[in-house]
Amino acid sequence: MPEKLPVYRIPDFTAARALTQGFHVVDLQTHRQKHAFVQAPHKHDFYLLLYLRQGRGTHTIDFTEYPIQPHSVFFLTPGQVHAWDLAPDTQGTLLFFSPEFFPNGQETEKLRQFPFFRAWQQLPLVTLSAAEAAPVEQLFQNLLQEYQTPQPLQTDALKSYLHLLLIQLLRLYPSQSPLSGSTTWPFQLYQLETLVERHYREHRPVSFYAQALHLTAKYLNELCKENLGKTTSDLLQERLVLEAKRLLIHSPHLNIAQVAQALGFDDNSYFSRFFKKEAGRTPEQFRRQG
Repeated sequence: MPEKLPVYRIPDFTAARALTQGFHVVDLQTHRQKHAFVQAPHKHDFYLLLYLRQGRGTHTIDFTEYPIQPHSVFFLTPGQVHAWDLAPDTQGTLLFFSPEFFPNGQETEKLRQFPFFRAWQQLPLVTLSAAEAAPVEQLFQNLLQEYQTPQPLQTDALKSYLHLLLIQLLRLYPSQSPLSGSTTWPFQLYQLETLVERHYREHRPVSFYAQALHLTAKYLNELCKENLGKTTSDLLQERLVLEAKRLLIHSPHLNIAQVAQALGFDDNSYFSRFFKKEAGRTPEQFRRQG
């Protein structure tokens, strides 16, 4: 089903630069001047870090609006929808990288061991004190300087600085987690998140995911409740509702029946009942209230 929401890739911002594949870092004001279109809602196929040194405004990620505060870092994973409304004097740094760029070519599941890349349940934001922000800002500056000056082994240096930055942010992040604050997850939950992304439109039962992970449905449910505070069914329903919201707001060319069909619902009325139960409004009401 066609979707009009733009999905940007790193080359969309680096067309004139043949330096490093899968990576880009830039001053925020420079980026906004060159790419004004990024203020409108859109997706990326890469990971994004946004460090805000100072400024005012809001940053909206998948229908949650966050006020801008100094010394904040936002984290986005591929596929999330975001938009910002920033004051002209807002200053900071943007960093993009593909999963393949991560040191040693690690898989996406490895990146999700960083709590801020667990898009399901964790806050996509950490707000630092001035003292905490100093080493983080220095690493962003190191990345900018390295990126702007071609040198031997430049890609290796960028990967090393990126890994150090993520480790530093992980050490500052746990105390702000809405859950236990643990920085480790059972590996099965990384696999579950990947499976749900592949199959959520198919409305598979919990037993399908449990079998794929070589677990019993009961044990998988216990893992979810212990680590996420929700059942496996809750997670499956939340993922469907999030995609329904994205399509209702960002694909206005689709009518409600087409949205239902795109999400694997054969019965439009059943989709409407499901959405109202989970979101508190009918699809029509949600679209109108935007």
